[in-house]
Amino acid sequence: MNGVWIVRETVAASVAIAGIALVAGLVLGQAPFGVGLAAGLVIGSLNGELVRRVVDRRAPFVVASLMRLALLSGLAIVVAYLFSASTVALLLGVAGAQAVMVGAAVRQGLRTR
Repeated sequence: MNGVWIVRETVAASVAIAGIALVAGLVLGQAPFGVGLAAGLVIGSLNGELVRRVVDRRAPFVVASLMRLALLSGLAIVVAYLFSASTVALLLGVAGAQAVMVGAAVRQGLRTR
């Protein structure tokens, strides 16, 4: 159940931060950066759910990891192209979502102490 909680917290926090990034980008006149950052946060937050499913299914981790990363990378490229988003901001957003997931996992670990 902890894995589900971590994924849910990651998605919720990433979507909230994405909303802030999008609004800030629009207000500051940096729409491509704000859209890229927001999209990257949302796409990156999906990674935790994909990892959880791979672990639950006991799939070969290397093959599953390559497929997961290919899927997320392809989705990021399509989003960047369709929305004219900054690719650098998109990558920063994906990295930010991973940092949020680490924070959620650490928080869960501290709760179980």
